[in-house]
Amino acid sequence: MVWNCLTSPSLLLQAPVSVWDEEEDGATFTVTSRQYRPVDPLAPRPPPNSSRRLRAGTLEALVRHLLDARTSGTDVTFTAAFLATHRAFTSTSALLGLMADRLEALESHPTDELERTKGVAISVLSTWLASHPEDFGSEVKGQIDRLESFLLRTGYAAGEGVGGGGADLIRNLRSRVDPQTPELPKPLALPGDPPADPTDVLVFLADHLAEQLTLLDAELFLNLVPSQCLGGLWGHRDRPGHSHLCPSVRATVIQFNKVAGAVVSSVLGATSTGEGPGEVTIRPLRPPQRARLLEKWIRVAEECRLLRNFSSMYAVVSALQSSPIHRLPAAWGEAARDSLRVFSSLCQIFSEEDNYSQSRELLLQEVKLQPSLETNSKKSPRSGSRGGGVVPYLGTFLKDLVMLDAASKDELENGYINFDKRRKEYAVLSELRQLQNKCRGYDLRPDPDIQRWLQGLRPLTEAQSHQVSCEVEPSSTSDPPAPRVLRPMLVISQWTEVLGSVGGPTPLVSWDWPSVGAEEVPGTPAPLLTRLAQHMKWPSVSSLDSALESTPALQSPADPSHLSPPASSPRPSRGHRRSASCGSPLSGRAEGASRGAGYGGGGPGPGASDCRIIRVQMELGEDGSVYKSILS
Repeated sequence: MVWNCLTSPSLLLQAPVSVWDEEEDGATFTVTSRQYRPVDPLAPRPPPNSSRRLRAGTLEALVRHLLDARTSGTDVTFTAAFLATHRAFTSTSALLGLMADRLEALESHPTDELERTKGVAISVLSTWLASHPEDFGSEVKGQIDRLESFLLRTGYAAGEGVGGGGADLIRNLRSRVDPQTPELPKPLALPGDPPADPTDVLVFLADHLAEQLTLLDAELFLNLVPSQCLGGLWGHRDRPGHSHLCPSVRATVIQFNKVAGAVVSSVLGATSTGEGPGEVTIRPLRPPQRARLLEKWIRVAEECRLLRNFSSMYAVVSALQSSPIHRLPAAWGEAARDSLRVFSSLCQIFSEEDNYSQSRELLLQEVKLQPSLETNSKKSPRSGSRGGGVVPYLGTFLKDLVMLDAASKDELENGYINFDKRRKEYAVLSELRQLQNKCRGYDLRPDPDIQRWLQGLRPLTEAQSHQVSCEVEPSSTSDPPAPRVLRPMLVISQWTEVLGSVGGPTPLVSWDWPSVGAEEVPGTPAPLLTRLAQHMKWPSVSSLDSALESTPALQSPADPSHLSPPASSPRPSRGHRRSASCGSPLSGRAEGASRGAGYGGGGPGPGASDCRIIRVQMELGEDGSVYKSILS
């Protein structure tokens, strides 16, 4: 009671904070102590205010901490972060088995300790089932049987918890054991149906088309499983045997590429009839007609912006920036100036400057202030019938999580799981969860005509897009000759510790390279990422925001990297460059990277003042060389 009186800020002075680590039963805890002292020197000094949270530990130690009744009061974010990120370092079945091991080991302990731990276990399992029901598939049936047997054996038929007593919890868990896979987008067209005419986009009103795109995007985003976005899962999706991973993220990628493909096919007036370069049906269009199609898609992107659908907005903008569309000067020259101004402003939203800071800030504003409009927009707010949801561009979050996965080690040097890394990942996943709640604010109805048109489109492959673009607007003789094969050279001038956290204004690694020109031969030059220094591996960040994949430069629309978003410039120009950001510049297994960030990114750590400067030199023939220096 005396100390409660002394906790008033006017009666206490704050002393420096002390931070240290403590080792306990296979775990490392970070202890923070703040000592207050009374203003009156004669008054007794209150005890220090200390907090303790788990920094790293063995899997068994993490499970003990999870089932400790004191954790919810002293380490408030541990349980939520553990449940959201556990798939990055163990499986649900293994985790349930360790929980059962812990409970069975306490059967010989005093009754009160066993009862407390059982109560915590019921609460954790109930929270787990409510927050992450997708974790409980058929593979955990054996562990559920084991937990049920334990609860029956110890007489725990009822109890307090989020999901009710133990019996109710087991019933709820059993109802989830059948595997459920998120529904992927429907096929582009049913077998035997004639393909849709991509130029029919002119038939639909821009706001109606934007609403239907938003309806599809919102459904996919609500079905997204945030844990599938973790860098340790999504960043390794292309490895052998990992094709089944991250189905909800892949579904979003497919939809993004589908929208981008619709834009390219309609502007070029072409429909694919097969996979071959010549298997294309082209509708003859004059530059003014093609310009109307450009303007239409710009209006659709603007309507997506008003609907706060950043996913389809970026899909449209990136498709208009892609090489097959970007290199059509006659069509762009016929476009209205107002449309070009709108397009330029939309491009700026997704500028890669300062790690996409503009799009991040705009998304944050939209979440806080719904609905809102651009300050220079001439359009009035819509009626409330469309709702006030938000669909983010998922590529930004995927990039952050892959960068974070590369920047911090999974384990410390002593083999402990680096849980500080998982807390940072959980912060990103929490943002996705909050946006999913906001996404529920839409009130949209499907339009069968537009939906049928979207499903009937047969987008071009990247090779077909390039070929058709060159046919509709052949390269003029005054154009510069095709550039020679690019030969990048990587120079590392100083070593660094790998970044310990994510969220700063500067991307981890980025460089510039020329976009594919109109006169380039399909398949050349070879992708830049595969020809960097041999001792480094640069996996793609995301199929939504990736560099070119490893082998063929031209890929089919089904490939997740199809039509990756390029840079922001509405008009074609010689020497146009775009920037690509890699999520994993130095994996934990890469040479040298194993010597960085051993402290797990939880604090300043050793070597924080060191830096690495990577200089990339790109030869561009007669244009000389382009250099980009990156501080990381």
